[in-house]
Amino acid sequence: MKLRLNQVVYILGDLAVACLAMLMTLMVSFGRLPLAQPSPVEYLVYCLIGAGITLFFNIFIAAYDTMWVYISFIDVFKQVLTAGINGGIFFILGLLHLSHLSFIDILLYCFLLLFFLLSIRAIPRGFRWLKTAKNFSRNDNVQRVIVVGAGDAGAMIIKRLVSDFYSEFYPVALVDNDPLKHGTSLSGVPVVGSVNELSKVAQEYDAQAVIIAIPSASEEDLNYIYKHCLEAALPVKVFQSVVDIDKFVSGNRKVLSDLSIEDLLSRSTVKPDLSGIEEYITGKMVMVTGGAGSIGSELCRQILQYGCGHLIIFDFHENGLFTINEELKKTYSEERYTLCVGNVCDKARLDSVFSQYRPQIVFHAAAHKHVPMMELNPLEAVKNNIFGTENVLKSCIEYGTKRFLLISTDKAVHPTSIMGATKRVAELLVQSMNGQGCEMAAVRFGNVLGSNGSVIPTFRCQIEEGGPVTVTHKDIRRYFMTIPEAVSLVLCAGVQASGGEIFVLDMGEQIRIYDLACNMIRRAGLEPDKDIKIEFIGLRPGEKLYEELYLDSEQMQTTQEKKIFVITEKKAHPEFCMMLERLNTLVQKYEDPQAVYNLVFEIIDEPRTRFEPPSNLSTTSIADMPLDTPQENKDSTRDVVLTVN
Repeated sequence: MKLRLNQVVYILGDLAVACLAMLMTLMVSFGRLPLAQPSPVEYLVYCLIGAGITLFFNIFIAAYDTMWVYISFIDVFKQVLTAGINGGIFFILGLLHLSHLSFIDILLYCFLLLFFLLSIRAIPRGFRWLKTAKNFSRNDNVQRVIVVGAGDAGAMIIKRLVSDFYSEFYPVALVDNDPLKHGTSLSGVPVVGSVNELSKVAQEYDAQAVIIAIPSASEEDLNYIYKHCLEAALPVKVFQSVVDIDKFVSGNRKVLSDLSIEDLLSRSTVKPDLSGIEEYITGKMVMVTGGAGSIGSELCRQILQYGCGHLIIFDFHENGLFTINEELKKTYSEERYTLCVGNVCDKARLDSVFSQYRPQIVFHAAAHKHVPMMELNPLEAVKNNIFGTENVLKSCIEYGTKRFLLISTDKAVHPTSIMGATKRVAELLVQSMNGQGCEMAAVRFGNVLGSNGSVIPTFRCQIEEGGPVTVTHKDIRRYFMTIPEAVSLVLCAGVQASGGEIFVLDMGEQIRIYDLACNMIRRAGLEPDKDIKIEFIGLRPGEKLYEELYLDSEQMQTTQEKKIFVITEKKAHPEFCMMLERLNTLVQKYEDPQAVYNLVFEIIDEPRTRFEPPSNLSTTSIADMPLDTPQENKDSTRDVVLTVN
């Protein structure tokens, strides 16, 4: 066996301390028995036996392979075994009358040996700790942090930080709401109080940041902690999962991220029962239109995760397809999916893809979704959102697709924009074409966090540029949900759909956009209207002050998933098909956007309106509303807003 220099040093150290422990034991032992003084040879024999046992057993248990600077419990336990084996062998020698050591002498020897073995192993760890502490005390780039959570995750993080010479964080205190932990310490870092004492603790320990080491923390917990961090004027870092903490302990610093505004939304994350999805997806040929978009790409990830037979990712955005391919190929074989560049408005291209792959399930996420942009380009909204959807539906029927899911929006309810109106027409298309060999349904939900063009990235960019942050109206409110939640809803709807339904998620309360802007500014360590100005720019064309989840005439019914509701079918306009033909003719001519705009709202049998909220605007969730009965009209006053270029 080829020994490294450090292993040779460790071996020589063990031999020395084993001899020292034996000499001290013999001096104590025979000092009590002056008439039985051993000869120098007997001293030597005892020392050689002790040193030999220590060396042999430590080699046997691979104790010399350990990096002593990272000594752990298992390394301590190995030395306990070494000392115990030494004592056991000397006890047997005594029974055989080959040793003069008494039982008390053997215990003393074991204790001394263990003490010396652990002491020499603690020296590198001690030097590293002193060096690290000295570096932190002199380095202005190192942040003094308070760790929230004195559990397993907190212990792992503290141990890593106090021993990492190159870390940019140094823990000075822990806080935890468990009073039994107060007054204790982890790796020398004291647990000094509860979360509500953060401001006091920050001042006492001159802290500069907070690390949340509670991967299971809910949105309510994070908001509670964040509130006290704001009072202490401290930035917040957070781990999103136990996996992130494991990666951090392994040296990956990127997993420790700023507490995002998505983490702080005042609503509970909806986690539907996904037990039936695997059976629904596994082995199937699945197609996702708009597969390079925010929702579409997450659909692709989860569909592959659930074991689809093959996935067709269809999108007109070739750069987006390149990006999703670069991501997916790191995890999945490229034989598992196919990338198809194409436009849903191109029926021939759709037929080509459908005839080649014959998808059994289609998720239709391709759409123009930006409200103000579509107000400027209403014909494109109609072409893509209505007739693109019709093309996909026709291809599903022609090529034997078994199930179709439309990704819709809450803006389809009492729409005030051409985008919302076209999505409502798409819902009616799904219901009117259902039952021709393909089960067709729609899924309706609110704004998606992190999607292209969403308000949070816009606010974040404005704050980074020093403001102002632009809000359309102080009272404007929106439903929000995360992308994984939205996709969970879509997949659950796919399992439950039997054809013709519109599924809706209970998204809790609407969030006031002004409050969201203030929260984001404060999270950046600034004060609204002091450091960053908030400007109210007025509602943009097509915008409403608040969103709704279902029409006055629609009736809600519960499903097997308590957070998902289904809307019973509402019949389309009696002349729906004829009106669509007229609309198609107008769009093909590309001459009269105003006539197209008017006809779309005529098809959905809705006036072009904007609801002004009543003085007692409610943010009641779906779960609090009566089921199987039409919702009362929320407003009797409707102001017409129409801007068309």
